[in-house]
Amino acid sequence: MDELVERSLQRSGLWSEVKDKLKQSGLSLSGGQQQRLCIARAIALKPEVVLMDEPCSSLDPISTERVEALIQELKEEYTIIIVTHNMQQASRVSDFTAFLNAEESDKGNRFGYLVEYDETARVFSNPQAQVTKEYLSGKFG
Repeated sequence: MDELVERSLQRSGLWSEVKDKLKQSGLSLSGGQQQRLCIARAIALKPEVVLMDEPCSSLDPISTERVEALIQELKEEYTIIIVTHNMQQASRVSDFTAFLNAEESDKGNRFGYLVEYDETARVFSNPQAQVTKEYLSGKFG
């Protein structure tokens, strides 16, 4: 178990920062460290796919950069799916982008649908769907 913990913390870029605090609560860590700890816990299981929901939400720019760098490293070994509203982040860390939208039906039910999916560079430089173009230009309401 000790080897698994150390390996996961090393892969998440956290080992040198927490190796002397292994018995302390994760709540004593900074927000960025807590996020990387969550990633370490996920990759300890050696999954095929890692799902991240707003992985840099509420993080300062330095912590965001560290998490994004970690995502870049880990995507060589794992399939990583990120949900984000941060278009700049999506363009920096993803290889492919799926643009999703949600609507409300006449009965008040919300449903989501796929608007566009392609290589990230293509979606951001030459979006094909009108709603994607409006959203990326800031005109989407």
